[in-house]
Amino acid sequence: MILTAENLGLKFDDTLIFKHLSFSLAEGEILAVKGGNGSGKSSLCLCLGGLLDLNATGVKFRGKVCYDGKNISDMSTAERAGAVGLIFQNPDNQLFSPLVIEELAFAPENLAVPRNEIKKRVDDALALCGIEYLKNAKTNSLSGGEKQLVAIAAVLTMQPKILIADEITSRIDITRKDTVRKILRDFAKNGGSVVMVSHNEKDLELASRVITLERGKDYADRN
Repeated sequence: MILTAENLGLKFDDTLIFKHLSFSLAEGEILAVKGGNGSGKSSLCLCLGGLLDLNATGVKFRGKVCYDGKNISDMSTAERAGAVGLIFQNPDNQLFSPLVIEELAFAPENLAVPRNEIKKRVDDALALCGIEYLKNAKTNSLSGGEKQLVAIAAVLTMQPKILIADEITSRIDITRKDTVRKILRDFAKNGGSVVMVSHNEKDLELASRVITLERGKDYADRN
């Protein structure tokens, strides 16, 4: 298994979000997560990406997330970036560079990827997302759907093994939704793996399994 989540538990102050949650993800698999408001879907994404602020006031977390057997908390920034890429529901929370090309090049540049390789990764990601025409566009001039595709492309330049997608089709039109679904499907077909949070039935059809989160649920009886 490329990813294992072992006995995860999360509380905010005295509010239990979930407890004893365990699952695994195989290479090439798309796993969907759904649930009501407050069930912990976005928090789970942050846990899987190693981005949950464990030092924030009131946050209590237990369990571990492992990639290829290594605990994500023991990984360097570079290792984590190569393991998992997190795509947020709202791309405005993810994009910060003035130009699209700068956004896509930013992360690999900061990890000292060679310049020729960065160019190749940027061009490949633009092509995979069908947004070559946006290469030199200003990010603040893009539509919501274009921003989402740019956010996906920026994550793909890091060449992660796993994509964590948090309701990334919820704010875009039908045509863009189909484009995003194809990107996720092709990513899995080419050996990557996907954890996808969604309520959309067409999104869920991509998945081989669906996990339903419930606030306060103890999942010990399911393991």
